[in-house]
Amino acid sequence: MDGFFCHAHHASWHTLHNIICGSAGKMEGYLDEVRDRLSCDVAVFHGRDDELLPLECSYAVKSKIPRARVTVVDDKDHITIVVGRQKAFARELEQIWRNAKSN
Repeated sequence: MDGFFCHAHHASWHTLHNIICGSAGKMEGYLDEVRDRLSCDVAVFHGRDDELLPLECSYAVKSKIPRARVTVVDDKDHITIVVGRQKAFARELEQIWRNAKSN
């Protein structure tokens, strides 16, 4: 899990989609590990128009990991949450990293 949270966005994105989401039966255990064994901040970004994953999925993460911050981006879907808003997303990631360094 530590490696997942230390990689750049693309590695995290693909890990999330291919391993964690692809292993839905293991999701509860992964979230328990993040909640119980890691102290890092958790940021979840979700496009309000995402038709692949319901918004409830992101709020389920927050219910399992109360320190998680869910950011819902209007007029964006599963892909356009990043594609087409790369600069804004980069600024959001930079802010997360700045906050992590100060903790």
